[in-house]
Amino acid sequence: MKTNGVYLSVSSNFKQHLSKSKILLPTEIKYLLDNHEAEDSSLQITKADYSGIIPILSLTLHQQESIPQYWMLEVVGHRTSQLSFNSINQDTSILLTDNHPFLWEYADTQSELYINGSGKDIAKTIAELNQIDLDLFGNPKKDSGLRYSLLKNGNGLLAKGARKLLAKYADCLNKFNIQTSIIGGYTPTYSDGKNKYSGETLKLLQIRGSYIVGQDFIFAKADQ
Repeated sequence: MKTNGVYLSVSSNFKQHLSKSKILLPTEIKYLLDNHEAEDSSLQITKADYSGIIPILSLTLHQQESIPQYWMLEVVGHRTSQLSFNSINQDTSILLTDNHPFLWEYADTQSELYINGSGKDIAKTIAELNQIDLDLFGNPKKDSGLRYSLLKNGNGLLAKGARKLLAKYADCLNKFNIQTSIIGGYTPTYSDGKNKYSGETLKLLQIRGSYIVGQDFIFAKADQ
């Protein structure tokens, strides 16, 4: 089912940012990853089938002066996804990586952030916390009203999640003279029903505003 492709070696120079593993990619898909801002090619998700153990996505590759190519993508070890089928999505980027904030909840140590003190400017504190989320994930992780209540109370658990994210929150809160402590921690694992894996084995694929988290991605050409 695999088509002719090339192996991407472990290197930080590739725009797809695969740092720990190799994945077999067809040359057409590799071109998009290496030239993800190119205007002469684009990849679109047209259909998704989650009925089986391994989700299968249908993709269409558009290239100038060429007929469309149709691809199937198997997502091995699927953990989560958010898909857009909008053909006029302004986000035309494509990215394959094993090092992204979206993966922190699976790969990074999970901890709890506690606060002591509410600071002098709660509104500005919330704005900066929301900006951290926007920069990393594209949207706030928590409702501003809930954050206001937690900060107004000034004592207790503010957030749970990846230690890397909580550390950024803590740095922000410390600027407003709010004392913080990050406690606890466990390393996430997941199972495919037979074996248990570390979250560090997962990868993120982003296509035109959609994202998929899985262990491996297998591309194969398909009929229309």
